[in-house]
Amino acid sequence: MPRIKAITTGSTPSFLDVILNFAEGDKSSSLESQDTWLGQLKAKRGGRLVFYGDDTWLKLFPSTFARADGTSSFFVSDFTEVDFNVTRNVPAALDQNDWTGMILHYLGLDHIGHKSGPTSPHMIPKQAEMDDIVRRIYRALESKSHLQSTLLVLCGDHGMNDAGNHGGSAEGETSPALVFISPKLRSISQGVECPTAPLSGGLGFYTKVEQSDVAPTLAGLLGVPVPRNNLGVFIPDLLRFWTQGDSVRLLKQNAGQVLGVVKETFPTLSFGDGPQSEAQSEACADITSDGTRLACLWSGIRNLGNPKGQQRNEQIEQAALHTFLTQAQMIMSNTASNYSIGKLYAGTAIAALVTLWTFFRSFPVLMLKPTFGVWFLLVTLIYGVTMFASSYVEEEHQYWYLVASTWLGWLAMKQ
Repeated sequence: MPRIKAITTGSTPSFLDVILNFAEGDKSSSLESQDTWLGQLKAKRGGRLVFYGDDTWLKLFPSTFARADGTSSFFVSDFTEVDFNVTRNVPAALDQNDWTGMILHYLGLDHIGHKSGPTSPHMIPKQAEMDDIVRRIYRALESKSHLQSTLLVLCGDHGMNDAGNHGGSAEGETSPALVFISPKLRSISQGVECPTAPLSGGLGFYTKVEQSDVAPTLAGLLGVPVPRNNLGVFIPDLLRFWTQGDSVRLLKQNAGQVLGVVKETFPTLSFGDGPQSEAQSEACADITSDGTRLACLWSGIRNLGNPKGQQRNEQIEQAALHTFLTQAQMIMSNTASNYSIGKLYAGTAIAALVTLWTFFRSFPVLMLKPTFGVWFLLVTLIYGVTMFASSYVEEEHQYWYLVASTWLGWLAMKQ
């Protein structure tokens, strides 16, 4: 859920989003009430969305899709059917002209990673299968008249480490691929060499962008407003679709939207809504805080947009807008994840002490009925272990179904 939130809203997921990711019955875990490019595309005249794949999307956007077929992500041993259930819908969907956006979320590669890691013998055949799907979609874009203005975005919501897991900060986990594919891209790009060697070691093969950059880029390409809480930056390589002047206007829309988020975070600072003051000019010369730095950068953009007695330089203005956006993205992202480590440690220590105290206080009572006591401790121990596996946490109810049915079965056998 946190990664899908970043891609669709452009905002930075917080620790609370990780918790809500587990609370599937809680309506607060839905993104339907938040501003996303999905909602904007649906609201556009004639907007109609279809979806096939991981049913997490259906939980996050319960009434967004006009047509959908979800698959459960819980059965990680399934490498085949979980993707076949997506692919079988693709040919018919490509032939139909009744949708403006289609999302396909395949799970097979993720399941293989969880079960046997990135070097699994199942990995290459599965990648070849995914290559074939991309090839079929691209050929449809080239051959079908109603798809001539369609953009295919191929991306991962996360990567994986050497053990096939994700959720940490290792480069393999935080460096999923992102590819924009369309016959129309030939007008601005001759393509790039593939395969290629890493630019700086590790997984840095091509240009690196933030996951949140997908939201404003798609909004610009699809002609819909940038999501309200977005912190992403329009990907510069795709600005070549527009003239210099139109590129500046597009970045100004992006920067104006991000500025609204910045103002909410730094309400005491002036961002040049009125005439520039002498105090602001001095602040630019001696920046002492993140907020002041952003106010300074925005003030400079306003001056570039309204030059006094000079010709407007759109190239410099575009560079200044991009600098403001990247700086705001970095500062606001750090603000969203600026937790007190000391308090986190203190909370963990208190929880551990309470758990130990509860165990020792209840142990004599549990031992009055040894069978029940052993069962209770076993259930508690296994439950604690499952908290270290994200797939089990997201499907916690499955664990309790198993525990309840096992306990009832034991009672029936005793009778």
